Amino acid sequence: MSRKARIGVIGAGWWAARVHLPNIAAHTHAELIGICDADIDRANKAKELFGASMATSSYEELLKQDLDAVLVATPHNAHFAPAKAALDAGADVLIEKPMTLDPAEAWELVALAGSKKRNLHMGYTFPHSSHVQEVRQKIVTGYIGAVRFATGLFTGNIAPLYRGNVEIQAEEGAPFISRATTYSAKSSGGGQLYTQTTHPVSTLLFMLDVEAKSVKGNLDTSGEVDQSNSLIFSDESQYICTVSSSGLMVDHNYRMEEYRVIGEEGFFQLDTRSGTLISQRKGEEIKVHPQLTTEDANPIKGPSSSLITTALGITDVVASGELGAKTVDILDGCKRSSERGEKVDISRKNM
Repeated sequence: MSRKARIGVIGAGWWAARVHLPNIAAHTHAELIGICDADIDRANKAKELFGASMATSSYEELLKQDLDAVLVATPHNAHFAPAKAALDAGADVLIEKPMTLDPAEAWELVALAGSKKRNLHMGYTFPHSSHVQEVRQKIVTGYIGAVRFATGLFTGNIAPLYRGNVEIQAEEGAPFISRATTYSAKSSGGGQLYTQTTHPVSTLLFMLDVEAKSVKGNLDTSGEVDQSNSLIFSDESQYICTVSSSGLMVDHNYRMEEYRVIGEEGFFQLDTRSGTLISQRKGEEIKVHPQLTTEDANPIKGPSSSLITTALGITDVVASGELGAKTVDILDGCKRSSERGEKVDISRKNM
């Protein structure tokens, strides 16, 4: 294929400069047209680093460039406006996690993408893993029978970010760091819920293909933002799924990314940090699946690569806008449940 997808990036922070921008710049099927950042000096530096054609501090200016697709990697609370503008401009859009802080805004973007007939992606990396995709496919086809219980545990050494210490991001291969308030201020969506808990929630929703109807949650409120939390969500049949997450690990190399899915006819045991998957069906021996490399277990280039190839009609969306909106429903429900001390209904008909 000779034509390349014309890509624009809004937000040139730590993750965009570490992962998205170098992947887009090197991708065979992509042309990096422009980079937008509120800090024009950063935008200009990113332009030089990654070979973009233009740099600007105005996403409206960027969206005039006849783009095929736009990647939005602004702070958590600043995703909605540029994503909406990009969809209105006729581009496919990828939004970094979390999709939005407000569920109504998330579903508005899903509806807008549908009306514009544009692809809407989420920046979740784990749905691009072959293990996660295999579990999803086998659950959908009844490999372990009706699912009755699932759980996810996700931890890391993220607490310094919640105290505003973003200097830990100044690592090899990351030319920029985030604003301190991105992770340390409630108004920005800082804290564990929107920074890391969004991963196990979205991964479970992707694998299980289930829609949550109610949530009971609890957030650690000992600091300015939550550093640990837990939640339980269920669907109309009272199927139970639990998630626990913490940023308080001492060593990020020993973080925990573990999932268990129990069905009437078998189970899955998945670890996305170690790249391992074990399964068993009733009456059969335990199956140890081939171990994935770190890169394959968490394919961090997957979202931006999918944005490019989907815009060209080569592949389909993997982590969809619907997945992002359903995840926001649960995260918002967890926060409201913790504040009220009771289970909350997150059915769309009641929101």
